[in-house]
Amino acid sequence: MSFADRLLEKRHLLAARLGRRDEAARATEYWAALRSYHKSNEADPVARGRSEFVADVLVPELGLESLLEIGTNTGRNLGIVKQRHPDIRAKGTDVNPRALEQARRRYPDVEFALQDANDWTEPRGAWDGVLTMSLLDHVPDEAAARLARSMCESARFVICFELWDGEDGERGLYKYSRDNRRLFEALGVITSRWELAPGQYDEVHSALWLYVGETPPAS
Repeated sequence: MSFADRLLEKRHLLAARLGRRDEAARATEYWAALRSYHKSNEADPVARGRSEFVADVLVPELGLESLLEIGTNTGRNLGIVKQRHPDIRAKGTDVNPRALEQARRRYPDVEFALQDANDWTEPRGAWDGVLTMSLLDHVPDEAAARLARSMCESARFVICFELWDGEDGERGLYKYSRDNRRLFEALGVITSRWELAPGQYDEVHSALWLYVGETPPAS
């Protein structure tokens, strides 16, 4: 990262801590402004292993023909899914324009949109599956509850790879450990997987857990 980028990120960090808007809006502003967060994303072999698990295990297991990813970053997950399943309809959204610029360049067959997850626009029942990977663990509790409800309304299956260290709580600036099974089951989702995710960096201190569930039929 250049010296100028480091200075800009420090400024955004300070603004995120001192901003007067609500916590969810400050979190979005922080992640949208990062200038280098996405740069090492594609080459990470551990993270790519999780992407391949989605493509090779979860897509066929759930019979997905369409997949929406919230917080897609540079699009690695959907790019690998699309490579393995060329006919799948795939869309990724993110708040960081620099990450999306790279995503569009790398994966032209995937649709990408600059979108704040707090401002949900996806129609009801539009997707077979909706995916998050370290997105909910960057979202404060109230916003996470709203987002979970929106995900359930728009997709048949929810797939989440998120931080869970055994207790709910804040673990850093806009970093949260959360029991996503409890979050989604409170909305009537039927759990099919709640387990340690493939591709761990530090299973003891910052374990990623995989949640997969089927949403209730629309009433």
